[in-house]
Amino acid sequence: MTPIRIVAAVAMMSALSACGGMPDVATRNAPFEALPPVQTGTAVVPVVAAQPEVPQRPSQTRAAYKIVNYSITVPEDLSVSEANLYYPVADIVWRGDAIGDRKDQVGYIFQESLSRARHSLTDGHAVKAEIVVRRFHSITEKTRYTVGGVHSINFDILLRDAQSGQIVVSRSVKADLKAFGGRRAINADRQGLTMKERIHRHLERVIKAELTVPGGWADQGERLVKGIDQI
Repeated sequence: MTPIRIVAAVAMMSALSACGGMPDVATRNAPFEALPPVQTGTAVVPVVAAQPEVPQRPSQTRAAYKIVNYSITVPEDLSVSEANLYYPVADIVWRGDAIGDRKDQVGYIFQESLSRARHSLTDGHAVKAEIVVRRFHSITEKTRYTVGGVHSINFDILLRDAQSGQIVVSRSVKADLKAFGGRRAINADRQGLTMKERIHRHLERVIKAELTVPGGWADQGERLVKGIDQI
């Protein structure tokens, strides 16, 4: 079956580092709607362990790669579950948006995360990034409001030279993130740290590592895992 694709192309600009980034445009068979704004609760209740400073990636003067064009694919043959069980058996489980096309929603999450990472890295070898989602198993309502769990996320990333099309990086990435449960999840929501926002921030860091660290997230992730658990 034909995969769902999110494709965004941006013109390479010599003054990119001095100018504001242009908005991404996503296309597929039918136009996507704009990403919804993140809603923040009015009552602020501290989230346990949410405040400590997050350890950051060592500073670099130049990124290894900068993304000037990208595509994101969520294959049609990935299975989806809406069952409210502790652990549904499926490739895609997602409850951070209203009921709808879960594959489109997962594609939007990767699009937003990649966009955040791309706009913060404006120097380096110009590449096209091709991402194929292999698994996006978040948690259900039953799990979130009790014990919590893990956002299990796997994807393939391929970077091609923007001019020649030659492959410069090809990796499978495991990007799991601890999922809050119970009161901690409720309190995080009240501060705007929804499941969706936490995953956006996490995938932004993962993609940055793939662009700037020789071994990608596999090398960088262990040093950040405790910090990522704070957000």
